[in-house]
Amino acid sequence: MKHRITQLKLIWHYYKVFQTDIYAPLPVIFEFVNKLDKDRMKKIYRRFQKTKTGKRLLNKKEHFLDLVDKGNFEPGTFGAELQAWRKKDKLVDVFSIYYPPKKITPLSQFLRYSVMYHDMIHFLNEYDTSPYGEIGVLSFHLAQEWRDSYASILYSVTIMSFVNTFIPAKYPPRPLWKNIIFNPLVVFILTVIEGYRRGKRAPWLMEVDFESYLNVDLQQLKKDLYLQKPPSFWKKMAPTWAIVKEKYLNYGKRNNKAPVATNRSKI
Repeated sequence: MKHRITQLKLIWHYYKVFQTDIYAPLPVIFEFVNKLDKDRMKKIYRRFQKTKTGKRLLNKKEHFLDLVDKGNFEPGTFGAELQAWRKKDKLVDVFSIYYPPKKITPLSQFLRYSVMYHDMIHFLNEYDTSPYGEIGVLSFHLAQEWRDSYASILYSVTIMSFVNTFIPAKYPPRPLWKNIIFNPLVVFILTVIEGYRRGKRAPWLMEVDFESYLNVDLQQLKKDLYLQKPPSFWKKMAPTWAIVKEKYLNYGKRNNKAPVATNRSKI
């Protein structure tokens, strides 16, 4: 019962934030993740320990992302492209902020790799870090690992998308017939379906030995993971986000009590 109440709180909080803002308040999200996914993470940890990648990685004293940041790779390789992507998006290491370890242990290695897993879904699928991109990422993630926190966020967005369908002020300036076809709820559902299918088709990314691919062509890696084709529906709709973002910001200015949220790249 306590678990479900916490889940409902997350759903409601996420809904309220995104009625007036475009950035998720990461401290709050991580608080809910820790509460809702504690038991699930234990199961995922035990599963990871049994994989070849897990057995090798958990005993290392250096993290994969450290190798990426310090490495010298040929253009076009997975290592070079991931390194450039991390610099371009200026993503902070959220693990070091929310799970700062006193020393490197198997558990800290797992947690950091698990946080990196989220970013790898962004990178390999070309999902951006906007709220719209996160819908695809969470859907992909849930197809591979079920987490109540991520599911709760999508439940919240379902409600939000339904409500936004009746708020013209949040629509992009498009012909009426396009707004009918691509209303927020329809776009959300189709994005979730596409992301979930991609997650089901790909192998569990946590068990992929990404270190062995650092000097391999990025397209070869995507082919091996059955992700060589980008998410077509998301790609079609993503350009609209720049317009919708401004709509959301203008809508949010009307509310003087808009909650303060956090830009992930500026923590």
